Amino acid sequence: MQGYNCIMIYDRSGESLLFCKRTKAPYLGKYNLVGGKIEAGEDGFAAAYRELEEETGITGRQVSLRHMMDFTYYN
Repeated sequence: MQGYNCIMIYDRSGESLLFCKRTKAPYLGKYNLVGGKIEAGEDGFAAAYRELEEETGITGRQVSLRHMMDFTYYN
């Protein structure tokens, strides 16, 4: 089973949410939340911090992530 994460980053006021603008096809120009696959042997938090830094440059020293929910995705 493949694990995935979806990261929601709010500004300090809680009124604005960070989205990434896609730069490649097939979703070129579309917006989505930060996230991606959890790699084999990686826990969800490690994957979330890795994806956040890869996609935005924001590091774990700049934000503190909190767990919200788990779900099972059946292919």
